[in-house]
Amino acid sequence: MADVIRNEVIRLADVELENALEKFGLNNSNHESFAVLREEIDEAHAELETMEYLSGRIWDLTKQNAQPETLREVYTNIYNTAINLAVEAAQCAAMARKGILSNIEIYKEDNKQNALAAAQGGEV
Repeated sequence: MADVIRNEVIRLADVELENALEKFGLNNSNHESFAVLREEIDEAHAELETMEYLSGRIWDLTKQNAQPETLREVYTNIYNTAINLAVEAAQCAAMARKGILSNIEIYKEDNKQNALAAAQGGEV
């Protein structure tokens, strides 16, 4: 079952990548690639921190024998936060892939310039 979920996450990351490429194209530098990826990582981290807080809240409520409705509300919040985290993780994967593709394109152009300079007898 984990393979089915993993394949679906890969598919969703690919969809996110396609959308990002259509909207913004490749990144122009490794610095831009890092910045875009870092933003998604920060958003994923915030969702994870929220889940950690909520899990502590569930434990506290459990020890206090809280009302079932109260516990269900916090579990619902964790559910929604976990979905948000999964979305952010898929976006992280997409932006990492975009960084790879951008890096290939950036260095392809650099290599063309170096080859041209070498062919013309110039310095590389």
